[in-house]
Amino acid sequence: MTNEELQQIQAIMQTTLTTAITPITNRLDTLEQSQKNLEQGQRQITTRLNSLEQGQQQLTKQITAVESRLETKITAVETKVETSEKNILTKLDQLEKLTADYLDGEVQKTKRRVDRIEKHLNLTP
Repeated sequence: MTNEELQQIQAIMQTTLTTAITPITNRLDTLEQSQKNLEQGQRQITTRLNSLEQGQQQLTKQITAVESRLETKITAVETKVETSEKNILTKLDQLEKLTADYLDGEVQKTKRRVDRIEKHLNLTP
């Protein structure tokens, strides 16, 4: 084989290789770009997930704080209700005593009047 024939064979092989390798190279480039896109998407998802987790932690803290304030207010209301109940019961007791005293006084007045009327009428019991 002559040098010229070897060069022609080399040129044919180069053309054939280039023709065969170009689609593979293009496909590889596409795959590499797709991988980069996927990695970028994964980073974005990870960032968003971290952001959501932080938001969830903040909400959990806020809920805990609100629950604590609610419990405090509920306890305060319960205490006020208990105090009010005691005051109402005390006032009811006082009212019952006053009512009993008043009725006793009225009974006594009525007895005295009856006694006077009987004395006046000379009735003896």
